[in-house]
Amino acid sequence: MNFRQLSLRHRFASMLAMSMLCSAPVRAFSQAPAPVLAWSFDEASGDAVTEQVHHQSSKLFGVYRHVPGVSGEALRLDSETSGLRVAGAGLPQLQSGFAAEAWIVINAYPWNWVPIVDQRRGEKAGFLFGIDSFGHLGLQAATGGGWEFVTGQEQLPLKQWVHVAASYSAANGMELFVNGKEVRSRPVQGDFIPANGEDLLIGRARDAMLPSQWLHPKFPVLYSFDGILDEVKLFDQPLTMQQVQDQYASLHAPQGDVLPYPKLPSGPPDPGPFGGYYTTLKYDELWDAPRRIGPDSDVVVRFDDSPIRMVSWQGTSYIPAWVTENGKWYTDEFVETGGLPGCPGGEDCEPMSDKQDRYSHVRILENTPARTVIHVRYGQCEAENSVCANPDPNTGWTDWADDYYTVYPDGTAARKTVAWTSNFDTWHEFQETIIINQAGTRPEDNIQTKALTFVNMKGETATYSWERPPVIIDKPVKANIQMVNLKSEWKPFQIVMPAHPAISTYVGEKTYSMFEWWNHWPVSQVKSSGISAIAADRPSHSSLSHIEGAPYQTTADSITKIMLDGMTNRPAAELAVLARSWATPAAMTLQSTGYTSGGYDPSQRAFVIRREEAAGSSLRISLQATENSPLLNPAFVVEGWGDALPRITVNGKAMQWGKDARYGIVSTLQRSNLVVWLRMQSESATTIELH
Repeated sequence: MNFRQLSLRHRFASMLAMSMLCSAPVRAFSQAPAPVLAWSFDEASGDAVTEQVHHQSSKLFGVYRHVPGVSGEALRLDSETSGLRVAGAGLPQLQSGFAAEAWIVINAYPWNWVPIVDQRRGEKAGFLFGIDSFGHLGLQAATGGGWEFVTGQEQLPLKQWVHVAASYSAANGMELFVNGKEVRSRPVQGDFIPANGEDLLIGRARDAMLPSQWLHPKFPVLYSFDGILDEVKLFDQPLTMQQVQDQYASLHAPQGDVLPYPKLPSGPPDPGPFGGYYTTLKYDELWDAPRRIGPDSDVVVRFDDSPIRMVSWQGTSYIPAWVTENGKWYTDEFVETGGLPGCPGGEDCEPMSDKQDRYSHVRILENTPARTVIHVRYGQCEAENSVCANPDPNTGWTDWADDYYTVYPDGTAARKTVAWTSNFDTWHEFQETIIINQAGTRPEDNIQTKALTFVNMKGETATYSWERPPVIIDKPVKANIQMVNLKSEWKPFQIVMPAHPAISTYVGEKTYSMFEWWNHWPVSQVKSSGISAIAADRPSHSSLSHIEGAPYQTTADSITKIMLDGMTNRPAAELAVLARSWATPAAMTLQSTGYTSGGYDPSQRAFVIRREEAAGSSLRISLQATENSPLLNPAFVVEGWGDALPRITVNGKAMQWGKDARYGIVSTLQRSNLVVWLRMQSESATTIELH
């Protein structure tokens, strides 16, 4: 075969190949049109974002971060404040059909519809491509038939990269695609009506809207996409399924969870030196960033013989919460004022609504090896304008509360709550059994189905299941003790005085769980005091019951109530011993001159003794403990003791300072007081001497 024959043969083969190529349905013919607008978010810093086709620069607003994306950098938005507004003047004009696509990571589902891209004029012109409050992808658009929409049926996953796209044409209608696959479509009537000239929004709600799952109050809110956006593109013509598939296949996203579930901060998880510690607890970078809080803004109480903690953190409006060994959170709530005319709008006035902690703060009043005293002060305000309840017509003072927690090394706290008000006729609440659910967990992950166990002073018990939430708590008879059955070794408990306890369960509100379930608190800054959670995407809370005792003290403008709360890893029935030691304490007599008895103070769970100036250096205390009035880890406060360190004997036996015998000197402006705490139990006459 000569060169000419070879050349002709190659030419024929090439022509045959070209013929086959032209006749085959190859990928080249499915190539997507060039976008008319595109944002890669590849800027590594700064507040300027450049659109890639026309090179128009726009400024980011709110709290955001530049983070790794599917390709290059991406944009992380915060759910509350951030987004990108692109001026409408000069933007390409869309016509009868269009398409949009993006790579997204959803950190948490929005409160209502939030756009990935939004260019509209009300519901008269334009479109919104985004996700709804259940995490469904959707497209809304103005057409000849009105405002049309299509919504996907499957919930988009959290924390993972997902490719999403939408296409509109009069011929094929509205189509939605997830990871290259069509997930929903619907026919439309007429051509698309564009909102040319309107500003385009990326990741930010255009108008304030009511949260979809709101319960109360009815406040429209603005919010942003919570997650990561990358490679956002807009086309002035529809895309075919093959073109969407090719767009999806052109980039390879990282697999698995891209964003973590942030953990509510509670300090070191292991046992540590007992006491209260000022600290600044960090939660999540975007949540922490805008808060105008100084150092040492939070308080953590640690225990040296158990891994539990008591945390007073700004994310819970400083309301103290008990944290178990495996990270379950529990709180006994706070003082709440509700209804008209007390709370503006007839809603809930409470620190839960104090999103910026304008009224709420915490401080350590006393801190010794024997005990720690934490003081939390807060106003009862509503969510919309932070206005507090029941303004006094003469002074202007509104409802305030002081919560004092006297915390002992055995994980028990005496809680004294003072509610200040000028309107006693308004409803006030002092306790609510609240479990705080970490992001990524549902109530069922934290609470046993048999959620509450009640106990009376005799130690009789009854446990109630939430398979059918109980409406009435009538067993055991005269119950005044409650244990919350979390999925943990250590469990919260509450004790009120046995005279006329009031116990009720919290049931009846809309919920997507076996238990009541809301996510407007903690952490959330949305102006609401009632939004039902639909997923475990955010920190949330669940309420089970109320347990309150009769008022301990009242004045012309205050009500004081007391209770014991804490954590135990012992059976619920054993709490009856603690209850008797507190509610019916052993009789105390003093056998030393120069000392007077102040009796037992249940508000601080301590026997109180006053020392006169001429008193001797030795104090002998006789306690008539019985089965009905036992001693269980008693505490003693000797006012005016001075600075001398005591020697302690119990029934003649010396107690060495340490795990079972602790004391501390508390200096005040006028005197120094001695606090002693003993780890012991007795149901017989006991003599304690302090030298």
